Amino acid sequence: MEKAVDYLVGHPVLFVIAVIFAIMILFSFLRGVMRLFLVTAAVLVLYAAYLQLTGGATHEAFQHIGLWFSTMFHAIITMLGHLFDFLKSPKK
Repeated sequence: MEKAVDYLVGHPVLFVIAVIFAIMILFSFLRGVMRLFLVTAAVLVLYAAYLQLTGGATHEAFQHIGLWFSTMFHAIITMLGHLFDFLKSPKK
């Protein structure tokens, strides 16, 4: 792995191409995640509408879903905070 990094650092044109390629892969992944999030949100809205029409208990079901999303959001934000702290730490 170190040889590959040294090779890319030694050849700036290839390094720029690799960075652009990595950014493209990252945005493609994020676009897929956003699509998944939007489809999940649409399914949840349809489920809530179904429960409302059939007289089901929407409050309890969505309270559990909201708690789960809140927990996951908090965990992701905490992980990103630790990652940014690690990246900001001075290198020795």
